[in-house]
This record gives sequence, structure tokens and C-alpha cells, in this order.
Amino acid sequence: MMNWTPARDKEKYGVAIYNFSGVNDSCIKLNVGDTVHILEELGGWYFGYALHNKALRGVFPKSFIQVRECIVDKTGLVEVVTARLPPIVQEVTAVLREWGMLLRKLYVDRSSNFILVKDTMLELIAHRSKILSGQLPGDELKQLKHRLTRGIDRVNARLGLDLVVRDDHGNILNPDITSAVKLFRHHDEASARLRKQFTSEGGLSSPRRKPHLSWTALMTITNIIIKVPESSEISIGLYTGDVKEGKEKPLSEAFIIPWTDDGYSGHPDLLLKLKCLFTDLSNITLDESQVWLIGSVVRQGSMASKEIDPRSRSSMLSKKTSSSDSMRRPFGVLMLDVTTIIQKQKILALETQDGTVDQDYFAPFFPCGEKETLDLKKLLTTRNDSVRDNKTGYQGIWFSFQLINGDIKQLREDNPHYVSLRDVPVAYRLGLSDVIMPGDVRNDLYITLLSGEFSRGTKTSDRNVEVTVRVCDDKGKIIPGVMRQGCGKPPLDDYRSVTYHHEAKPKWMETIKIALPIEEFKKAHVKFIFKHRSTNDVKDKNEKPFAMSFMKLMQDNGTTVLNTEHELIIYKIDSKKWQEDDSSYLNLPWQRINGEELVKTWTFGMAPTNKDSFTISTTFCSTKLTQNAELLALLEWGWSGSTDTETLRHCLEGLRRVPSEELMVFLQDTLDVLLEILMNSSTDDDSDNKVFEALVYVITIATDKNKHEAFQPVLDSYIQQNFHATLAYNKLIHVLKFYVEQGMDMQRQETLKKAMKCLQYIFKFIIRSRQLFVELHGRGQEEFEKSLQLLLEAMAKMMIHTLDSTLTVQAHCLKYITTTIPDIITNFDPVHMSHILVTMIDNLDPKRIPKQKLMTMNEIIHSELFKYPECRRVLLPSFIGHIRRLLAANEEVTDGEVVMRKEKKKAKLQQMLGTDNNAPFTDDGRSLMEELELCVKILGDILDVLFSADVGPTQEDISHLTNEMLSDILTIVYKMTHEDPLNCKFVSVLVSLMRQMTERHFLNFLNCFQTQDELYNFLVELIMVIQDLISQPVFPSDWAEMILLQNSVIVKVLRQCSRVISDRMRDPFKEIVWNNFFLCAIQFITQPSLQLETFTQSKRNKILSRYRDMRRETAIEIKSLWFSLGQHKIRFVASSGGGQCMVGPFLEMTMIPDVELRKATIPIFFDMMQCEYYSQRDQGKNGPPDMARNKQKIKGKFTEFENEMLEKLDHLVEGGHGDEHYREVFQNMVGALCEEHATMRDPGLKLVKTVTRLMDRLLQYRTIMNTPDNSAETRMSCTVNLLDFYSEINRKELYLRYVYKLSELHLACDNYTEAGYTLLQHASLLKWTHEDLQTALRSPIHHHLGYHDDLKEKLYNEVISYFDKGKMWEDALKLCKELMQQYEEVTINYTKLSELLTRMASFYKNIMNPQNLRPEPEYFRVAYYGRGFPAFLQNRVFVYRGNGYERLGDFTSRILDQFPNAELMKKLTPPSDEVKESPQQFIQISKVDCVMREDKYSSPSVSEQIQRYYRANHVNIFTYSRPFHRGQKDPSNEFATLCIEKTTLHTSYSLPGILRCFPVVRTKSIELSPLENAIETMTNVNADVCDLVKKYSRDQTLPLDPLTRKISGMVDPAVMGGITNYEKAFLCDEYRQSHPQDAEKLEDLQQLIAAQIPLLKAALHYHRLRVTEPIAALHDHMISSFLKMKQQVHEKYGVAVLPPELGIEEHSLRLQTQLSVNSDHSARSSHHYSGHDSIDVDAVELRPPKEDSRSEGLRQSLTRGLHVFSGRSSDLMAMSLSSSQLSLARLSLSPAKVGGTLPRHHKVSMPNLGNYNGGSSKNVKKEKSFRTLLRRESFTSQREPSSQWFDRPESQVLPPQPIIELSEQVTTPLAPERPLRTDIERERRMSRPRSLTMTPSVSATPSPSLGSRESLMSTPTGSIYEEESPPPLPVKMRDQDSDSTSLRLSTMSLKPSATPGSPEVSPEPPKKPPRPDKNHNHEDSSMI
Repeated sequence: MMNWTPARDKEKYGVAIYNFSGVNDSCIKLNVGDTVHILEELGGWYFGYALHNKALRGVFPKSFIQVRECIVDKTGLVEVVTARLPPIVQEVTAVLREWGMLLRKLYVDRSSNFILVKDTMLELIAHRSKILSGQLPGDELKQLKHRLTRGIDRVNARLGLDLVVRDDHGNILNPDITSAVKLFRHHDEASARLRKQFTSEGGLSSPRRKPHLSWTALMTITNIIIKVPESSEISIGLYTGDVKEGKEKPLSEAFIIPWTDDGYSGHPDLLLKLKCLFTDLSNITLDESQVWLIGSVVRQGSMASKEIDPRSRSSMLSKKTSSSDSMRRPFGVLMLDVTTIIQKQKILALETQDGTVDQDYFAPFFPCGEKETLDLKKLLTTRNDSVRDNKTGYQGIWFSFQLINGDIKQLREDNPHYVSLRDVPVAYRLGLSDVIMPGDVRNDLYITLLSGEFSRGTKTSDRNVEVTVRVCDDKGKIIPGVMRQGCGKPPLDDYRSVTYHHEAKPKWMETIKIALPIEEFKKAHVKFIFKHRSTNDVKDKNEKPFAMSFMKLMQDNGTTVLNTEHELIIYKIDSKKWQEDDSSYLNLPWQRINGEELVKTWTFGMAPTNKDSFTISTTFCSTKLTQNAELLALLEWGWSGSTDTETLRHCLEGLRRVPSEELMVFLQDTLDVLLEILMNSSTDDDSDNKVFEALVYVITIATDKNKHEAFQPVLDSYIQQNFHATLAYNKLIHVLKFYVEQGMDMQRQETLKKAMKCLQYIFKFIIRSRQLFVELHGRGQEEFEKSLQLLLEAMAKMMIHTLDSTLTVQAHCLKYITTTIPDIITNFDPVHMSHILVTMIDNLDPKRIPKQKLMTMNEIIHSELFKYPECRRVLLPSFIGHIRRLLAANEEVTDGEVVMRKEKKKAKLQQMLGTDNNAPFTDDGRSLMEELELCVKILGDILDVLFSADVGPTQEDISHLTNEMLSDILTIVYKMTHEDPLNCKFVSVLVSLMRQMTERHFLNFLNCFQTQDELYNFLVELIMVIQDLISQPVFPSDWAEMILLQNSVIVKVLRQCSRVISDRMRDPFKEIVWNNFFLCAIQFITQPSLQLETFTQSKRNKILSRYRDMRRETAIEIKSLWFSLGQHKIRFVASSGGGQCMVGPFLEMTMIPDVELRKATIPIFFDMMQCEYYSQRDQGKNGPPDMARNKQKIKGKFTEFENEMLEKLDHLVEGGHGDEHYREVFQNMVGALCEEHATMRDPGLKLVKTVTRLMDRLLQYRTIMNTPDNSAETRMSCTVNLLDFYSEINRKELYLRYVYKLSELHLACDNYTEAGYTLLQHASLLKWTHEDLQTALRSPIHHHLGYHDDLKEKLYNEVISYFDKGKMWEDALKLCKELMQQYEEVTINYTKLSELLTRMASFYKNIMNPQNLRPEPEYFRVAYYGRGFPAFLQNRVFVYRGNGYERLGDFTSRILDQFPNAELMKKLTPPSDEVKESPQQFIQISKVDCVMREDKYSSPSVSEQIQRYYRANHVNIFTYSRPFHRGQKDPSNEFATLCIEKTTLHTSYSLPGILRCFPVVRTKSIELSPLENAIETMTNVNADVCDLVKKYSRDQTLPLDPLTRKISGMVDPAVMGGITNYEKAFLCDEYRQSHPQDAEKLEDLQQLIAAQIPLLKAALHYHRLRVTEPIAALHDHMISSFLKMKQQVHEKYGVAVLPPELGIEEHSLRLQTQLSVNSDHSARSSHHYSGHDSIDVDAVELRPPKEDSRSEGLRQSLTRGLHVFSGRSSDLMAMSLSSSQLSLARLSLSPAKVGGTLPRHHKVSMPNLGNYNGGSSKNVKKEKSFRTLLRRESFTSQREPSSQWFDRPESQVLPPQPIIELSEQVTTPLAPERPLRTDIERERRMSRPRSLTMTPSVSATPSPSLGSRESLMSTPTGSIYEEESPPPLPVKMRDQDSDSTSLRLSTMSLKPSATPGSPEVSPEPPKKPPRPDKNHNHEDSSMI
């Protein structure tokens, strides 16, 4: 069997290239791109883990993995593998992962940065692939790397991510090998660069490097569109000047392109070669001149172009003119202004360090005619546009233009990808390069043929002149191959110009280059031969030259020809005598002198002519031959070795007149000559001085930064490579020492100043000369060192001078002496040099040039000298001494705040005086700040150098810095403000110094303090500085690396301070330093920059790998220091003694989400508990708390710890600290410690339990409050949950804190009533006494109120105001009465009393004013089942108070909106345990009825407005019913089996209260049998009618609709039989025989039926008084029906007497039809509603019946019937019958009180009967429908218990039917109540015809019992107030809401009464009700 083998190191890292889902449990799943760590291998499988989930290990196939090169790090505890990739790839990978997590959030938040991040990520991915391909050249990789880093920095800056700090090469800086000072400076530079680029350009650009002085332009021709008739050539070059004025000058050589009439067809590779490099373009030329791209097109052929027929092309090839005979004829020019292109390219090149070639440009072609010249001015004048060809469009060339910084040499060195362009022609500038390095040799002469003027001679017309140029030697022989027409074309032996047709004054502007060796150049000359070209080929062959000119290249004085225009002498030629190879003409003059007349004499067949002229211009570019005679004289004097001092003096004086540009060209030769003269021993001292001055002059020019800065590398190169003056050092030292010693001499100070500026190169000459001498001879070292020492000492002695005239020399000496250090120490002792430098600095007066002195010290620090430890021992003490003296010289310098304050005062004074205050600092203030900045820079540079690895041991240096500067730096940082610009720099120095200090440095420094007080003061200051750095960071938050480095140093410092405090601050005990340390350390631990949990995984891993978890280390130090306190611990536990309690800070520390930290620090709390428990019981108030000793009594409790613990816990958890894990760890650890402690066990466990419970509630509160999806009700409930806990543990301060938070939540939701009740919680804790308020009782809002009575009065007034807004005037009056007593009897304040009484009166008026709409809220039961809800809701039942007119559907939608994941339960049956424990959410919602208390407000004499309030307020008992059928349901009469389950709910508090809901604390349910249900229903119906009668008897203005509906539904139950169903079900022999025990109940039912008759009679009486004409017929119909009903009831059940309190007199019930006999409308109405033709109205009277035994029995029976449940719990009566119903039940012949609660509103409006027309079939149809509606009313008026349709048995639910009915909404009204109308509106509404709104019921499935029971009840449970008619609904709502003008139709009320022959409708199971639409205020009818 094979075994697994460990993977090799090079195969331990791989990437998944396919998705792998695994084949069994031993496999791990991989996605494409996942990186894996391979541990072992076996066959075709690997074993390892994915790097994104290291905890899960398994196997995966090898074929799915691509192994990559990796780096295996085995130095740590675990093996770490990383891919071996370039740093930029690793950075891009990390960035993509980090941005990927942010991208989704940006998309969800619709951030504007989403597109930027997405595009940048795609770009990074593409470029990352390119880099990984490994196919990019080095230079392109460098550019791409720079581009990637720019994109990363840009996006990081936009997103506010951490600032990435890079070095000069773009690599991320490693803080481990970078000093703190350097890291800070890089952060500062990067941040400043980003700010500048974002503010100025709106984006990021790359840092601009220092540009090269030269530029190179790459022109690539992409297309040529020029139609030529024959072979041609295109000459393209750059020109400067104004072309339009004819002042163009060539800037560069020309690029020659051969072009033929067949274009590319004959040369397919031509386009690949059309490239040219224009190099050595200077900045000045490109910036200050207008640059043109100009090209000339010259055809080669005969004088006149000939069109060639393409068909005979092959035959004509042989007839073409040969190249030797052909003429160069003008064809046209190309022209384009490229100035703008160059400027744009320069900017791009500087920003991107490369040009761009992504755009092509077009240069148009301007043709010229056969008789025209190439004169650009003429062509532009005659042609304003290029010529358009009909076939090819505009002619010209397309080209790209790329400008690159640097010359051709640098281009090829720095950009290797241009290697492929080495064969590209290079067109040099017509002039020398701006920088000429030693060894660069160039000797080119550019001749431009400008113009000429030629006479006709013997010709009849002007000549066709052709100029032939040849270069000949002194013997007249032609020098072949030295001329070039331009790049791209081979060298020429001779050059022939363009020939113009009959042009007497031709202008050529043709340039050629002549390149000759120097030896040949001096002897050569240029010959110009003029020849006439005939248009006739035969004649042309016989033409001879007619003239010639020549030009010598050297002048008589030995210089070359000048760069200027030359008018040459034209010599006519006698062709018979002139010989071309004769050089005799060289003795003749060649240049015409202005005004000179030439004598025509023939010599050698030549004669000058005055008529003709020929002008050329020359440009000579040479590094060896000069055109300056004075420079040539000096060079020749040196080369000749002459000793004539006078001539030397003249040459040296002439040197100063040589132009600097010419001097720089011959810099090497000039220096050679001067040094050679200086070495000549024959010269005297004066000559040596003159030569030294000349040498200083030349060096000064070469080092001039403004003009010739680029020549410094030339000078350096010369010294290292070309310098050979081996003896010059002696003379240079001697002469320089002479000038230094004569520094007081005013005449020599100027030279000395220049010499000091050139000090670097003078010493370079000295040292290099000495080195060369040693190489040759190797002796004289001691003498050299001695002479050099004397020179340096003389310079140091020069610093003693105090004259103003020497100040500049001293400053220059200090400035430039540091530049000599690298050269001097190569041949001089560095330590000796250090002593001299220190002496030089010390000799200078402290007040003279302090800034320069600091700059000199800074330069020395950066020199090689400072890297030697021996030198630092000399330099460092001196530098630190100077810095300290400078810091202490002025008090302002050490306190930047003072300086800023003074300058602000000055600026303010200037502003007041109206003077200029633009300059914020004076010169003195600015100088002080600059010096302070230099000081901190020097200190930073010192620390930066000492941090380097190549400077040797630094312990001694750090020790010296610590002892001398640490206290001063600390003081400066402590005093500086955060606004001070130098604050960050000083902090970086402090961090760097402390970082480099070792433990030994700390101990040695602290041991330097002589007394404990000094050490104490230092520690306090140090800790305060650290605290300030933590609390108010000086570094921006995105400087992550800098902040982490600072924190790592702070950890180190705190560790050292902890040890010192523990050892030396305990005896005597220094409480302040201990206290400050604890606070500082805890503040450090809890700072945001160390909370690793908030960072990304990559950032967290990076921090842990580099710094570990600094919080854990610091916490361990805190714990160690705490346990070292000993008996002093109690000072930090109990704050009673005035000390600082550390419970809160320690609690915050332990809540950091780190497991190890929590386990290490939580035991501190138990130790604190012990400290307080065993502390001294009775101790003085002034002294600090102390532990009990010996026999002292212990405190025995830890109340102070507990109080502080609970208070801080509240604040911290709410602020985001702590979690469930912390609660568990605290409970387990502290609980275990308390369990093991014998004495503290019980109180300790009690405290642990309290803290645990509090944390549970606080965490719930925080979660709820921080989740935006949670509703206001949920937040309020959570707040009350916390309130109850604080009330339970009696924490008043915390209790009141959340009271006010709850009040704010209520006010935000306009819950003024609840807000008032909430504030009453605080008021209830206060007294009506003038006592001081304890801290716990103070209001967080009313801070200024400090007494009980003042605050209570204020709160009462606020609560009254809230109650007024919430229309709770009754509750407001209770508080007013309490205030009234206070004003009247205690404070005797009648003013306030009068105001209060006025306010109370308004409240009473508001209560009794019927127009003040106070909606009667409904109440709902809500049960939350499942563990998915918050803990305070889980498996609990609440009763909610609805919002105003809110009904069940609206309420359900609102609750479900709060819990969108919850499922609404369809039935009210209790859920199973499985549902309760499931992680899901289930909600039960149902309507409940409130049970009114039996009190004085329930009396019938109390006004309805008052009763209405107490029916729905101050209740905590609620009921609801659930109907069900027992046994088999009778389809013909459901009442026989219909039972009711009535449930009573008791809430914890009455509603309304501090919440809109309270939990149910007690529930009780009972069942009512069908007979009991019938009795209760009848009782409720009678009570409703009684209430209506009383209501209409008191108020004559009420609308009649409710009364009409109630009476009609009871007297005309035509649909389902009315009380007939009860008679069939119960009042039959069958039932009596089967239920003999219900005999008494049956008697009660009979008496209740009989009691309806007098009540209906009274109702009809009041109806008659209010009846109007439209409903007169209806009234008559109701009377008729009533009489029938009366007769039947009297016959069966006897006669009942109307209660006397109703006060109804006997009246006849007359038909309303007889009141308006003449009305047709009334007649028609009577016809429709009368059951017979005529009625004897007078015979119908209602008289009180005689009392007999039957009546008395009926009364007693009815009374007994209401007590039928006496054997049950009294709760049944409370839930089923109110006091008014009980009174009504005692309806008998004897007087009885009738009253009770009133039913819910039942709004059905009747139709306008006047609209029915008996003669119309349409009206007849309407009449029948209306009759049906009226009959059905009797079945829809029965009271329905508070239950839902889905609670009924399935057999009870019927399917939807198409029949419609008038329905009452009993338990689930479809629409909220509408506000009442005013009297005027009511009258107007009653006067207009009634409308009938028919709304079909949709899938309504009510119980069939509802219809039959409606005849027994007038309205649902409700109030009289609800019977009032609300205003009409808008049109859109009329089909949705139910009010007094609309009839809700359902399917059941029109169901016909059951008959024996009628089929039974099979029930269907109900469907799940749809979710109510939260956007509509109605319920779906399926929910009814």
C-alpha cells in the first residue's frame, strides 16, 4: 500500500484551474482561481487546504491544480507559502481582493465611485495578465508598473482607503527597514502630491521627473497621398520662424523619402521604413519658437513633366531619363504647424515618462506649377488651401508624432524597446547639443543655398539655373562621400539643386551637410558650379557651366567660417580656358564685401561679375574647431608652451569675452590649458593668481544652475576620465590658501566668493591631481595632508571674522564645504576632518547666519563622514549642543503656540487698522519658524542615518541623543498644538528616537533623574503626551503604516513605564501616575486603529504578521501592573475618596473582541470585587479608601463596584462594545471565581446574574436600534424591556435615561399620549417638596432645575401639553387638579392658578364638544411565535392599541411590514411546541374587545361623550370569541350546534400607557353552549336597541340611518327567519325533552324575545318623529312588520313592559303614507312596501299591557336568564355582559334601569325612495332588489363575536356565491371610522337623495350563522358615537369603505332560508388569505 509523501518545497503552492466539487467527504471543494497549500501527495492526488479556509483540509486531484513557484517561510510557528511573483503582481492581487469586497457595497449604495472602481479593476486584471506573461520588455514593464500604481493610488484616495507609501521605484516601503522619520516624510509627500493633483487637475498624475535638456521626436509616416507623374523624392524637416513671412529657418536635417508614380505597389515594405528621429531638440527652441513641419516634393526628370499612358508603361520604361541627366524639378510642398502638437506631447511625456502615438496628423500638400518655385510665402499667398483630387481627396501625408524626453543616446540606453529603431534614420539639429560630454566629437558644416540673381547673358530669356555643390581639397580634387542631402539617403559626391524654369532670382532654401575629418576640414573648400539646363534634351547635353563660386572653410586667423549668411563672388567661366580640376582660383577672394566693386579681370579662365550674386548661409557644429579667435589664442598659447606672461595675461583677459556657450563647447580643452599653465613652474605668483581666477571663472560658468546646470556631469566626467594635471594640487592649495588668508582684503573678496562657490570642484581637482600623482610617484602624503590641513584650518579660522563684508564669504564657505567631504576623506583622515568642521561651525558667532549653520550641519549628517562611528563621536555632541542652544535662545521657539498667538494678534491688529495682513509672519517670526523646522529636520536626519544598517554601532549615539534631547523633544510636543505645522515632524522624531532606544537606553535615561519627583514629573509628561497622541492623532487616519509604527513604539514605551512605575512609584504611592498610566494604556488599546476586527482579512494578517496584536500585549501589562498595586487597589475601585474609578475603563478594555485578551483581563473584576468587599467599612470621607486591617470591620459588599459596573456597561454596550461571547465569558469566569469563594459566593453570583441579564437586554436594544428595518414600535418595546429591568433593580439614573429616550421615540411618531405617560414615569419619582434633586433623579433635558417641585411642575406641564395634543383631556385634567392644589394651597400662586383653570375649562369644553373628533381606537391581539423574533417578543402575546381609525386589515399590514419574513397564522388555535421553538417567525393577529370597568362613568346618566372615552381607554381586560360547531352541523339551522369560545386577556398595564402595546400576563377561556350563545346574543341585541332609544331621545340631531337599519333588520327578517331559527333550535319540544337541564335557560330566552317588543315600539316612536318623506313608505312597512311580529310574540311569550326610565308615552303608530296622501312619490313608496292595500292606523296603538302573573313571571325569567352562568366564574359575566346589558335583561313590568355599553357602528344607508318609478320595468327591478336588501337586513343585524373567519371549522365555511347582501363588518371592519360631519353638513346631506352603493363580495366565506343571528342584534359591539354618520368618502374609496352612505354586500345575507327541499351546499376549505396591501386602507373581503 502506498503512503502519502510530503510535497517538495517548490510544489507546495498551486492554483485551481477547474472547479472541483468533491467525490466524498474527504475532499475539499475548489473554485477556479482558489490558491492551495499542498502538504502531501499520493498518486494523482494532493492533500492540503485552500488558503482562504485554512481550517478545512482534504484531498483534491493533481490534474485540477497548476503548481506555481513559491516562497516557503518556515521561520514562524507554521509554514507559510506565498507565490513567487513580482511585488507589483502581489500588490495588484491584494488590491483586487480588497476592492472586490467593496464593489458590492458601492453598487448597493449607488455610489458614484462604482464605475471608477469597476473600470480600474478591469484594467488591473488586464495589466496583471500582461505582467504574468513575462513577455514585456524591462522598460515597458517599468512604465506599466508606474501606471498600475497610479491607478491604485487614485482609487484608494477616492475611496478613503489607506495611503500606500512607495519608494522612488514605485515599490511599497517596508516599515521594518525604514526609519520612522523617512516613513513620515514619504507619507507627507504622497499625501501632498495627492492633494495637489486632486485640487489642481481633478485627477492624479505621475510625479514629474527632472526633464532632460534635449528632446527627440519620432515621426512615423502612416500614409502618403501625393500623386506624382514620375520618380520623386520628399524631403521633410523641422523649421522655425514665420513661414508666412518667408522667415523660416531649418531646425533639423531633412528626412528623404523616395516616392514614385506607382506609390507602394513597387515597394511593399516602404511604409515600414518611413520613420525618422529628430533629435537634440532643445527646450528653449520648442518653448519659444514656432515649429513647422515642412517638406518639399521634387520630381526627377525632364524640364516638363510628361503624362505616361499606363497601357504603354512597359514600353516607355526604357525612354525615361537617366538619373545622371535628369533635372530636379519642383512639384510642391508639405506644410503643417506642429507647435501645438509639440506642447501637448511635452506635457504627456513629462507626466507619463513617455509620449503617445495614438493620434495621426495630416500635413496638406501644396503643389506648384511648372514655372513656379518652392517659395513658401508665394505658395501660401497664391493658394490658401491644398489641392483636392477628385479621386483621392486632399493630398498630403498622414503621420504620427511622438515626443520623447532625452537625446538619441539616452533614448537608446533608457528605452531598450527602441532597439528595433536603431536602423531608423536620425536627423540631427542644425547646431551642437545642449550638453557635450567628454569624448563627444562632431564636425559638421551645414550649408543652405538661399538665393541667387543671374543675368541672361547671351540668352533671350532667363536661365534655368542649376547649382552643383562639390567639396574639394586644396588641390582642387573632389572629396567623395562627404555630403548628405539628409538622413535616409546615402552620401553624395556632389549635390545638384532644384532647377526653376526661367527664374532670374531663384530661391532654393536647400540645406546640405558636409562632414569632414578635422585634418581634411582645414584644407578643404566648397565649390559651387552654375549651369543652364535646357528644355531640349539635345541642347541640354551640350550645355557647359557658365559660372562658379567657392568658399573656404577656414579663415586666415585659424578659425572656421562663421555661422552667418555669405554672399559669394560669382566668377564667370570661359569654358574654353577653365579647367574644373584647376585649384588656382583658391588665391582669389571668395566672399563679396559690402560696397566693394569687383574689377572684371580674367584669370585662369574666370572673371568676377558684379551683376550676378549668390547667397548661402552656414552653420558649423564642431567640438574641436572654434570660431572664436580669443579662445583660439588661449588654446594655442597653452599648446605652444610659451612663457610670455604678458601674452598670457591678454589671453586670460580675452577668455572672459568668450561667449559662455562657446566656452562650454571647449570646456575640456580650456581646463586642460589652464591647468597646464598652472603646473608650469616658470610662471610667477601673480600669473598663478590670474590663472586661478580664470579657472574659477570657467568653473563658475560650468556650474551655473540657471544656464549650464547640465554641464556639471560634463565637469565630473572630465575630472574622472580626462584630467591629467598631476602637479596641480600643490599650486591649487597654495593659491586657495592665499585667498582664504587674504579674506579681509576687499579686492580679493570677489574672487574668494566665487572660489567658495566652486569649492567642490577645486577640491576635486586637488584630490584627483593628488591621486594621479600617487599613482605615478607614490610619495609626499604627509606633506599633502599637512598642506591640506593648513588650508582647512585657514578656512576654519576665517569663520572668526565678524565684519559684514565677510559674511557672504563665510556663508558660501559653510554652504559648499560639505560638498568637498566625499573627495577630501579619500586622502585625509575623516576624524581630523570632523574636528575641523566642528571648529569651523563653533568659530562662527552664534548670531551670524544660524540658518546656514543648521543647513551645513544637515549636509554633514548626509555625508559619508557621519557614517563613521568615530566621526559621530566628534560631530554629534557639537550638533546637539547647537540645536539645544538654538531651541533655548528664544522662548517662542520652544513653544510654537506662542509664536502663532503673537502673529495672530499682529494680523488682527493689522486688520483693525486696515493695513495689509497678507503675510501671516514677520521676518523675525518666519526666521524663527524656519530655524525650528531646520532643527527638527536635522534631528530627523540624524535618526534616519542612525537607523541605516551601514553606519556601524549606534548605541552610544542613541544614548547621547536620549540623554540630551528626549526631554526637550517631549516638552516641545507637549506644548505644540495640533494646528502647528511642525507638530507632525516633532512627533515623528520622537517616535523614531523611542523606536531606536533599547531597554538599556530607557533604564539609563530614567536613572539619570536624581529625585523621585523629577522622575514622577517626566513620567506624567510622557504619559500625557502619549494620551494626546492617541486621543488626538497628529497623523491622518489614512496613514495606516505610520500610525501602526507609532503604536508599536507606544507599546514599547508603555512596557518600560510599567516597570518603572511598579518599581519606583509605589512607595511613596503616586496615585496620579498610576491612574494616568491605566487610562493611557486602556485608551491605547481601544483606539480605532488597533481594532483588527474592522479591517479586511489581508490588512489584518499583515498587521498581525508584523506587529502582532498590540492590544493583547498592552492588556497583559495592565493586568500585571494592577496586581502589583497591592493594598492600593481600593483607590481605583471606590471613587468615594475622590480618586478615579477604573471599573469603566477596565470594562471597556475587556470588551475588545479578542478571546485571549478577555480571558486574561476579566478576572480583574473579581479582584476589584474582593477589594471593595474587604475594604474598611467606616472610614473618613476626606481620606482615600483603604483596606481593612487587623480587627477593622470590612465593608462586606461591593455596591460602588456594582453601580459603576452597571452604569458603564449601559454606556459601552450601547456604544457598540461587547457581544454575546463577552457575556458568556464574563458569566463563566467571574461566576466560577464567585462560586469558589466562600464569603462572596451569594452576592457575587447575584451580581453576575444581574450583569448577564442586563447585557442580554442591552445587546437586544443595540441590535434593534442599529437595524434600520426595525419599526418604531419594535424599538419602543425594546426600550421598555430595558426600562422594566432597570426598574426591577432600582437603577433610577439609568431608568430615567431610557425614559427620555422612549419619550423621544414617541414624539418622533407623534404618539403624544404615550410620550406623556412616559414622562409621567419620571414625575412619579418626584415629590412636591422643595428638596434638592439627587443626581440619579436629574433630568437630562432640564439641567437647570435642581429641586423636586420645580422639576415635577415642569414635567407636569409638558405632560399636560402632550395629553392635549393627543386629545386625552380627561388624563390632562387629573394632572391639572394636582397642580391646582399645589398652586392654591402650597405655593399660593394665583397667576398660575388662573391660567391653569382657564386651561382646564378648555379641556372640559373639548370633551363635551361633539365636533372634536376623537377616534375610538380598536385593540388587537398579536402573538409572536418562533425564535426568529427578538428575545423580548419570542412566544409572547401582546395587545396593541390601534392608530385612530385603523382597522384589522390595516393593522395586519402594518405588523407584517415590520416583519417581512413572518408568516401569518390562519387560525387562532394555540401553536405547537415545534412552532414555538422553530427559527422562523409566525404571527397571530385578531381583534379584541375591551371590557369597561364598572365605575361612575358607566351610569346611564353620564354623557355619551364621556362614556365613549372610558369605553376605550384605561382598560387592561380584553375579550375575543372563537365560534365553532359541536357535533354535526344542521344545514337548515346552524344555531343548534354553534358554540362560542370566549377568551379573556389581562395585560400587564392599562392602555393607553407608555407603549401602544403591552404583553398579556393572564389568559382565561370559557365555552358557551349554543343556547347560552343565543341568550347572550339576544341580551346584546336588546341592549343595543335600548341604547339607541336613549340616544335618540336625548339628541334630536342624530342621523336616522342607524335606527332605521336596526329596526328594519329586526322587524323584517325575511331571508333567514330571524328569531324563528332560535325557536326551531331551542324553543321546541324536541330540544326540551333532550335538554331538560336547560329549562330555566329556555325560559330566559323566551323572556328576552318578549322584551324586544316594547323596545321596538319605543324605537319606532322616535323613528316616526324623525321620518322624512323619502323613507315614509319604509316606515309604514316597518310598522306593518312590527305589528305582525308583535302579535306572534305576544301569543307565544307574553307581553313585556317598557322600562320606565325610557320615558315613552303611548302613541299610535301611524302609517306615514296617510300623512302625505297627495304625494305621488309617497303613494309609490307605499305601494312598494305595504304588505296589504290599507291599514287602519287608528286601530293600531301601543298601550301598556296589564300586569298579570304571566308578565311577572316573564320578568323574573328574564332576570334569571341573565344569571344563567352564575355557577361559573364571574369572569364570564365580565366578558359577555356589561352592566347596561344586565340592566336591560331585567326588562319587566316593574321599573328597572336600562343602560350599558353601546355596539360598534353599523352603517347602511337607505335608498332614495323617490327615485323609484312604479311604471317602469327598470324601477320595478330596482324595487325587487331593494325589497331583498330590506329582508336580508333582518339577518345581518345580529351581533357577531370578535373572531375571524379562519377560526371556524371547515364545515362551516361556504364557497363564494354570486349573491350579494348588505353586510355588517363585525369583527374585521373594512374601513376606518370617518370623522363626524357638522350640523350644517348633516342637514345638507340628509336633505339630498340617498344613494345605494352595491359592492360585490369577493370570496367572502362567513359562517352561515351570521346571517340568522343578524335578526337578533341591531349592530356589532360598538358605541353610539360610531352610529353617527361620517362624511361621504371620496369617489375612489366608495367601493372600498363602509360608511353611512354605502351598503357592504356579502354572499350570505341573501341566502334563502332553509327548506326541506332545498339542496345543501357543500362547504369548501378556506383559502389562505392574501397579504393585505399596505398601500390600501381596506381589507380583502376574504378576511371577513
